[in-house]
Amino acid sequence: MQQIAREDLQPVLEGHRGNDALRAAVQDTAADAAALLCVLGRYIQFNGAFGPGLANLAGEIAARGDLFLDREEPVRILQDRASDVASDFFHAAIDEFDDRATPWRDTHRTLAQATLKGLGRAFGYEPRQLNDVIRINRATEEAIARVQGGYGLGAALSEERLFRGMGFHTGSEVLADEEFTIIDKALRAERPETVKALQAMKVDILGSAHDAYYWIFIHTSVEADHFDAAVKGVNKALRFYVGQEPPTQVKAWILDGFRDFAEVQQSFMSALAEA
Repeated sequence: MQQIAREDLQPVLEGHRGNDALRAAVQDTAADAAALLCVLGRYIQFNGAFGPGLANLAGEIAARGDLFLDREEPVRILQDRASDVASDFFHAAIDEFDDRATPWRDTHRTLAQATLKGLGRAFGYEPRQLNDVIRINRATEEAIARVQGGYGLGAALSEERLFRGMGFHTGSEVLADEEFTIIDKALRAERPETVKALQAMKVDILGSAHDAYYWIFIHTSVEADHFDAAVKGVNKALRFYVGQEPPTQVKAWILDGFRDFAEVQQSFMSALAEA
């Protein structure tokens, strides 16, 4: 049986330089409040594309009851395993739309907004001033469009695009696990007083007070869990796949999607700190 293991992903990870570019962008702009706000604003905007993309992908998988069947189940009408495959992808989407560790419904998008708004406050900016400080560049807009395409938003997904989407998401989780650790470490090293200020700060959005540093803090651990779920999901997909393509081709599509995301992420990170 074809399976995806960490060693299948290693060749791409070994040649990947996107996270090096992220580290350099945060470190190089840390001394300049406006430039750092731009870098983190772009990163937050880029991250906003993943929640809707993942929810869409999970729905597309769950709808393919014809593609994922358990032949060991004797009752044919009960053989559909599409929802079981989709559940491992939707696992991460749940956090995107309702963080389970907070007492109210915190979307990760809201938490990210609270971090950016809090950072502006820590640097002495009034909220409206941030409109003139934070500039979203063309590279960010292009990366968002490519993320939407990688997840298949607005498209009728062929089998190839469905499996490439699974690989694309798996790439996003394994690389994001390091991304937030890089940001956290760089901020603590270069601006420890700012980190302390954000940790003590509450930012009001939609009538709720949100911890200004929580979005960064929670992602230094949650992404590893999401990556494990993604790998479990692609392996379930390989196990229950009953389409016409050979399993080796399906695995190749997943790995193609993984490479797709690595390239998108590296391209985006390389332009993160541009003027």
